[in-house]
Amino acid sequence: MINNLHIKTIEEEEKLSSQLAGLQENIADQPIAMVAKRMSRVGESSGNVDYALDELESSMANILQEADKLRLSTLKELLAILTPLQGVDFLVASKKLHLCMHKWGKTRDNRHARR
Repeated sequence: MINNLHIKTIEEEEKLSSQLAGLQENIADQPIAMVAKRMSRVGESSGNVDYALDELESSMANILQEADKLRLSTLKELLAILTPLQGVDFLVASKKLHLCMHKWGKTRDNRHARR
């Protein structure tokens, strides 16, 4: 059961990765920098640039929402497979990992800020 969930999750992750790669290609293909460079004043608004950035922002938000849905559905399905005690152990271990990663990130940021 967990193996099936793993396979399904990987397939969904690959779909999201493909969507993100397509978005990155669109960003590279759009001449946003060139349009911005042609603008006469710093801070001047360009309808073309604004529209392109709005489209990219919307696409990125959709991909992030889909990734969040995948994380939540995977968690729910995993907890449905595990016994209640295993579920609690998993959630506790996940929280510990999250806190350790957060602490590591803050330590790393502080170290780099001193340089």
